[in-house]
Amino acid sequence: MKNIYAVLDIGSATLKFLVAEISNINVNVLFVKTIPSHGVKKGIIEDDRILTRDIRKVIDEAEAFLETKITSVALTIPTIKAKLYQSDSSVSLSETGSKITSDDIVRVLRLSSKFKRSKDEEVVSIIPVRYHSDKGATIEAPIGEVSRNLIVDSLVITTSKELLYPYISVVEKCGIEVLDITINAFACAKEAFDAVYLQEGAVLIDMGYKTSTVSFYKDGYLQYLTVCQVGGYDFTRNIAQNMQISMNQAEAYKIKYGSLDVTKGQNDIIHTTVVEGQKRDYTQQDLADLLNETAYEVMNKIKEKIDVIDNGGKYETLIVGGGGELERLDTIASEVLECPVRIYRPETIGARDMSLVASIGMIYYLLERKQIVGEYTPSLVLPDITSTMSIRFKGLTKSTPKNQSGKVSKLLDTFFSED
Repeated sequence: MKNIYAVLDIGSATLKFLVAEISNINVNVLFVKTIPSHGVKKGIIEDDRILTRDIRKVIDEAEAFLETKITSVALTIPTIKAKLYQSDSSVSLSETGSKITSDDIVRVLRLSSKFKRSKDEEVVSIIPVRYHSDKGATIEAPIGEVSRNLIVDSLVITTSKELLYPYISVVEKCGIEVLDITINAFACAKEAFDAVYLQEGAVLIDMGYKTSTVSFYKDGYLQYLTVCQVGGYDFTRNIAQNMQISMNQAEAYKIKYGSLDVTKGQNDIIHTTVVEGQKRDYTQQDLADLLNETAYEVMNKIKEKIDVIDNGGKYETLIVGGGGELERLDTIASEVLECPVRIYRPETIGARDMSLVASIGMIYYLLERKQIVGEYTPSLVLPDITSTMSIRFKGLTKSTPKNQSGKVSKLLDTFFSED
């Protein structure tokens, strides 16, 4: 059976759906679609009925295109309510030593969630960062090694039940099971950063529609996470207010002419506003000036969040997310943040879009867990696949929990049960 997984990324402005197959050393994108989402505001589901309709619509389109039934998805959820904990736990294997198995690792990771936290918090992900056995420390799962004890340093990510449960519920209402879940920030990191960045230190800015997530990684851990109330919406609003046009028209201009380069198309008139009989022409340079003005405002607010890290280091910073889809935004970001900044666009053929970083990263998140929890049941089965879109393969693996019942409690208990 081929390893084909579907990923659903629900945002406040758009809904992203991606289906990919892992074949030998290639990742093949079989289907990808982005549509407007409704019923979600700043990461909180406010109308599950209309959101269910949107999800069902994109799944129906994928099923028609692939000519098969999709039974499950991996889900990325907003970072807005997430909390981070560094944990370590251990188990004794035997006095004389025995071979470490994947069951031993799962047992240790379950123990990692045994710490005091708010009753409103639910564990979303437990990520092993470092393993310690009789042979020493390693970042690779020491399955098959003989040891008397096993200690695992792990990152535990939680979120509020109030946020999490509606996301799981809305997927289940579409008749789809949830394979696994993680937060957008961590999924983005799995695509955008390699192991060196995660060890030496890096900052990720995920720019959404009305919010941006700032995350800091070092020593293998996601160490800092915060949400800033700025995003692509701020650029659109500034255009609309100054040109006195609708938000939809402003968004269209931003997408079509979206560049911070004030020398591009300087005198090309792109819009004329008439107010009380007075005409005002706006050129492409005028638009670039407005975008520059907003970029400085947005980046200064993001800088306030990054300054909290305050350890004196200047770390390379990546910008991802649809809200950051503006030419030369990295130039202004580098100036304001006083560090190297790059716009990150996936190399995935067929999915080279900044807004798809979390979706692609979620595939790698699933693959990386193969050695721990085993194979995931594929999201769908195709009798014959013609691979049309191929990308670089990062050497990660694939994975699965046990048979899912589709219920919230069963889903979460599959991996995080303490029994």
